[in-house]
Amino acid sequence: MSGNVIDDYLNDLDRRLTGARRDRRMVLAEIGDGLHESVEHFLARGFSLPQARAAAIREFGAPALLAADFAPVNSSKRINRYGRGFLMIGPLIGILWGTAALLGSFAAVPWPLTVTGLVVMAVAVMIGAPFTAVATAATGRMSRWLRMETRLAARALVVTAVVALTVDTILITTLATVVALAPQGVVVLPVALGALASLTRIAMATASIPRLGPARALTS
Repeated sequence: MSGNVIDDYLNDLDRRLTGARRDRRMVLAEIGDGLHESVEHFLARGFSLPQARAAAIREFGAPALLAADFAPVNSSKRINRYGRGFLMIGPLIGILWGTAALLGSFAAVPWPLTVTGLVVMAVAVMIGAPFTAVATAATGRMSRWLRMETRLAARALVVTAVVALTVDTILITTLATVVALAPQGVVVLPVALGALASLTRIAMATASIPRLGPARALTS
């Protein structure tokens, strides 16, 4: 215990808040300012300092209830950031790997496997792109026109993350096989950049799934 019930209140709220660290800090700063203003208000009314602090806390309500009020907002911000990230890196990955393929880096792969891989990735794009676009739009500036529950947007983005993991795992596995069997045909620059972009998206997708967990569980 800090000896200051305001600090204890804010620490408790911090433990209960969801979302990115910077969003939680903004909420804590906003609530902290409001609490201190409320304390000053009660002091001006003749309350003692302990009484004023207790009254301010009662006015703001339980940390659990306050955190629940902010959960949809902070979760929407996190969904939007991940969504924009997936939307930006997706086309880049397609361009880099497509360039590598056009330059003959995957010529050693048997054509039935190439066709199968292209079909899988086409289906993945057809699934992942709309899910990502809708989830991002519904949690960004277009949210006033496109209504979607936060939990549904989070679940849509988890689908995107799973699709991205599948596609990038296939690409990296294919590259590793080609490098092992026919390295002479690999064009280094686009392949290296494509692999780096895919590994970046794998890391982002892997991190996003557990972080979107609280948003997926929201009931409103």
